[in-house]
Amino acid sequence: MIKRLSRGERRKLILESALNVFIEKGYNGATTVDIAKEADISEVTLFRYFDSKKQIFMDAIEPILVDSLRETLVASKKLEPIEKLEYILKDRIKFISDHHKVIKLILMENQINPEIADFNFIIQITNLLKDSIKETGIELEDESFSIRFLMGSILSFLYLPKVNKGEIDDHVNKFIDTIVK
Repeated sequence: MIKRLSRGERRKLILESALNVFIEKGYNGATTVDIAKEADISEVTLFRYFDSKKQIFMDAIEPILVDSLRETLVASKKLEPIEKLEYILKDRIKFISDHHKVIKLILMENQINPEIADFNFIIQITNLLKDSIKETGIELEDESFSIRFLMGSILSFLYLPKVNKGEIDDHVNKFIDTIVK
C-alpha cells in the first residue's frame, strides 16, 4: 500500500526537488516541468501548490537562509555576549559548509537574475546579524566595518571551507578579538 503524502509533506517534497533542479540548472535553466518531474508529480499538481517558478524558488531558499539564522539567534539568547557572538559565528560557518551549493546558487542568482533580485537575502541576513550583535551589548570599534568584515569572513567559507572544529574555533576567536573593543 502506497502512503499518501499530506499537503505539507507534498509541498516539502516539491521544494526539496526544486532546490535540486535549481542547483543543477540555475534559475533560468530550470523549468516547472523539470521541477515536477524531479518531484514525481504532474505540472498541474505543482501549480496547485505554487503560483510561479519564482514563488517556488523563494519558498525553497528563504527557510535555508533567513529562518535558520533566526533559529540560531533564538538558540543563543541566554548566552553571555561574547559566547553568543561565538555561537552565532560558529553556527554560520558550519551552516555555510553544510549548504554551500544552495548558498552559491542564491548569491549567483541574486546578482544575475532581475526576476528574483528584488528580494536581497544578503541585506536581510546582514540586518539580522547586526541586530543580534546589538542585542549582545557588545560594542564594536567601527560597526559598518565590523559587519562587512563579519559577512566577508562568514562568506569566505564558501570558497575556503574549514571542517576542522579547532580551525573554526581559532578563526572565530581571532575574529572576535579583532572587532570587539
